[in-house]
Amino acid sequence: MTGFPQISFREERLANGLQVLLYRDNRVPLVHVGVQYRVGSSHEKTGFSGFAHLFEHMMFQGSENVAKNEHGKRVDSAGGSWNATTNKDRTNYFETIPSYYLDLALWLETDRMRSLRVTAENFENQRNTVIEEKKQNYDNRPYGLAHLRFDALAYSNWAYGHPIIGAVEDLQNASWKDARDFHQTFYSPHRATLVVSGDIQEDSTLSQIRKHFESIPQKGSPSEPDLSEPERDEERFESMRDPLAALPALSAGFLMGRLGSTDYYALSLLGITLSHGESSRLYRRFIHDQNLATAVTAGPNQYKGPELFNIWMQLQSGVDPQEALRVLEAELEKVRMELVTEQELQKARNQLAFHFVNRLSTVAGIGEWLARFAVYYDDPNRINTDWQRFLSVTAEEIRDTAARVLQPNRRTALVVEAGVKSL
Repeated sequence: MTGFPQISFREERLANGLQVLLYRDNRVPLVHVGVQYRVGSSHEKTGFSGFAHLFEHMMFQGSENVAKNEHGKRVDSAGGSWNATTNKDRTNYFETIPSYYLDLALWLETDRMRSLRVTAENFENQRNTVIEEKKQNYDNRPYGLAHLRFDALAYSNWAYGHPIIGAVEDLQNASWKDARDFHQTFYSPHRATLVVSGDIQEDSTLSQIRKHFESIPQKGSPSEPDLSEPERDEERFESMRDPLAALPALSAGFLMGRLGSTDYYALSLLGITLSHGESSRLYRRFIHDQNLATAVTAGPNQYKGPELFNIWMQLQSGVDPQEALRVLEAELEKVRMELVTEQELQKARNQLAFHFVNRLSTVAGIGEWLARFAVYYDDPNRINTDWQRFLSVTAEEIRDTAARVLQPNRRTALVVEAGVKSL
């Protein structure tokens, strides 16, 4: 299986440190512009959680030449789409737009990189928005608080243990000056990767980028967070009641290596073998054969630093979570002791191949993936080599990695007891 297309791209570094990635595909008159800043919730300080996600909102509150909420309106008027996301390790902002409007997209990103309006009014408004978002997406949603609690239980290091959306008390206690300092520290061109992919001419696009971005000065020189985790050999277990949950649930996680480590490739394939599709092991055991669960997923959590191999399942009403844990341990014992079959391994490879090809099917997918490899690995060319690492994993490597990582005494388990009766 070697037929993946090679992505030919151009990489440049501006005088102010901005990393620029250009990918040309003139088949469709669309262009994708994305900016990924190397700041996520792991860069926050204790007592100041939620700032990375707050700025996902703040970045649409206007800049020197763009009024509040006008960024999105201008992209909409040009027939484009836009959005932003925050995770533990980075924040990204992006728009896909007809290529005729490339200069507009570059100018919009330039203006907020250079002159974002971090005002007391905007801060207060968006702080309240984020607090309401937490209530809506976590406090008042089944399993929402359990999702936040699991990382806090599994990680000893606060950098990954606290939630991306932040703590309400931290947001309430924060000042506008705290937010301004956070922005000055992290939102700088030398901490950003700009990707432009699609219907472009590389030389002229680079000239446009230099015109817009190169005069933006650097600011802030923060150190990268310590993401290390202490070794441990004792299970962490907790049970909580969720008044909004109609069915019980079980989360189990095992600390593993960093993103891109040998653990990551072996356990990514194992996650597919365990939970992807009706022929997967956990689906057959928990859903088809014993009717213990309604849904199950497994795989690495995609954090840059030490990852967790997570297994989540929504259990059937009346199922004892301890029984579910016993059945899960029996399945994990098999992968610790025995080789996955060649058929299972080929299925996992096929599904990964589909994932790779699907990501390469749009200029937006290619652009965001280039930026991801640049930000997470400092190597955008891994877009052309990462799949080889997956395909080279052997059944023996999967077994040996599982035997080392998926041990009961290394497990974090969180049981969610249903708080409402199912229909």
